[in-house]
Amino acid sequence: MKIKSNLTAGLLAVLLSTGAALAEQTELTVIVYGGSFEEGWKKSVIEPFEAANPDIKVKIATGLTMQTVAMMRAQKDDAQIDVVMMDEIGAAQAKAEGLYEPLSVESIPNLEQLYPQFRSEGDVYTKFMYVTQALVWNKDLVEGTPDSFEAMWDPAYAGEVVLPDITTSHGTFMLLTANDMAGGTLQNVDPGFAKLAGLKPNVMTFYTQHAQMSQLFQQGDAAITSWTSDRAQAAIDGGANLGWTIPKESVYLIDSTIGIAKGSKNLEAAQRYINFALSAEAQADNAKYTYLSPVNATVKLAPEVAAKLPVGEGVLEKLKVVDWDYVTSVREDWTARWNREISGQ
Repeated sequence: MKIKSNLTAGLLAVLLSTGAALAEQTELTVIVYGGSFEEGWKKSVIEPFEAANPDIKVKIATGLTMQTVAMMRAQKDDAQIDVVMMDEIGAAQAKAEGLYEPLSVESIPNLEQLYPQFRSEGDVYTKFMYVTQALVWNKDLVEGTPDSFEAMWDPAYAGEVVLPDITTSHGTFMLLTANDMAGGTLQNVDPGFAKLAGLKPNVMTFYTQHAQMSQLFQQGDAAITSWTSDRAQAAIDGGANLGWTIPKESVYLIDSTIGIAKGSKNLEAAQRYINFALSAEAQADNAKYTYLSPVNATVKLAPEVAAKLPVGEGVLEKLKVVDWDYVTSVREDWTARWNREISGQ
């Protein structure tokens, strides 16, 4: 009876200890992109982070960039989201509105391991990965290897070209790409709009979600598009008969941001989470699982992983960069004009 009592007491102590630990867990709510990105991010960041930080439970929320900005704005006096992930076009807007809790190297030491161009001024937020805009095509419908975005204007693909909509950051990249091709400048996008107007006979539809673009390729409806290197490579490794390249015009760098929402009630946990996401280990795993190029300069990628990413000697230096502060100031005008002249909405 005494042994049984001791066992019972011991079991009770374990249960009480476990219950207390669970009760003390901080629930950290983070924005994560959906689809294949979320699957890879769980493996490379969330699961190992929780294992290393048993006092923190990560809760995932999803949202597109502008939806996330609107959420931060609505919650500025009572933040429900702790860590936000979005494209820089939205991050620049959120920064302008003071919606971030600034970062620091004291709380996030891995900031000092990043390539300098991936830290934002004042460390209001930080970049955590980069991919690139890419020319992507269906090998069943397109012969050979296109080496220029001009292929999208080929009459052979009438009704088979898909464009990213201007409501996405990818639509902005496409407008700027067309503008570069037509000799425009950032302050004068008339040539770009005219160039895209000439593409309209080839356009089947406009995508607003990566899943939509993936489905159009899977169904065999789309011949060619401007998409992203990571999503294209994920589709290829998933069995899609696609090709992607950085064409001779070069492409825009797409670097995504991560930061802490102003007023986060779990600031210290949020700082630990971002520091982990910037670590060499997490960055290397993201490259392997989600095809995201590392921004941590200490990462050494295996050759078979690097072959699937826009990395290597001289690649980063050749990529074009968007002035998001300026684009944010004119985005509303560009959107209205796109809807009138390109999508006809």
